[in-house]
Amino acid sequence: MRLLAAVDLGEALEALVATARHLEKGLGVEAELLHVVPTPYFDALGQRFPELREAFAATLAQVEARVREALSATGIRAKVLRGFPAQVVAAEAQKSRLVLLGQRGTGTLEALARGGLARYLLHRGEVPVLLLPKALSEIRRIAVGLDESPAALAAFRVAEAWGKALGAEVFALHLVSGKGGCCFPTYLDPERLSLGEVLERAKAFLEDLLKASGVVEVFPGEDELDLVRLAQARQADLLVLGSKAKSTWRHRLGRMVEALASQSPLPLLVVPEATVW
Repeated sequence: MRLLAAVDLGEALEALVATARHLEKGLGVEAELLHVVPTPYFDALGQRFPELREAFAATLAQVEARVREALSATGIRAKVLRGFPAQVVAAEAQKSRLVLLGQRGTGTLEALARGGLARYLLHRGEVPVLLLPKALSEIRRIAVGLDESPAALAAFRVAEAWGKALGAEVFALHLVSGKGGCCFPTYLDPERLSLGEVLERAKAFLEDLLKASGVVEVFPGEDELDLVRLAQARQADLLVLGSKAKSTWRHRLGRMVEALASQSPLPLLVVPEATVW
């Protein structure tokens, strides 16, 4: 099984290549670059204007050759396929342990990663997805957004495995909010407890859930971006979240993933609940 980096030739290419190279070495899993030439539009034009089919075929063959040449220069194994990008990437993702996507920029895949391709893969919930607003060429500290859900527990276990392989410190961040906030605790009653008691009991509860001590930090917070701010303040290189994809029908990604998938300035690894690394 491989690390699959879905790329075009836009501004995120270098960041994806650098990250794929770093993770390939650190995690011991071969990386592969995937570029999809979006052909449905040209197929439709060829059906409408048969006299253009030959020209389209020649142009697409030339494009494939040039893209393959450009990707081969990275030194990472590469594949160039034709079709509808979301469907092709999703099919290739099923044969992968991890999918890397650019999260920022103006290129096709980078733009789609803000809501189209990334959301499609996240909702399928078949493989972890790493969203990259920048290159991830060094991982020293990994922050995990933690609550009491099985999805968050799965995310923490994946982060532990990455931390062991990469020599990185792993810690969990948990937010506690009042009613209407992002992180209303389901296992405590904040109306009958002081804030200090809530934070203390939440920390004890979550560390017992993880069977680990000294790895959970609990803070008050009313907004999903508070989690990113805490991770940045603790100099995290990577933020990891669990998703409930495939385990629920509505709100299947979880509120935190929905908010941060397009807003996190940190590289964000989204781990489906059923993932075992």
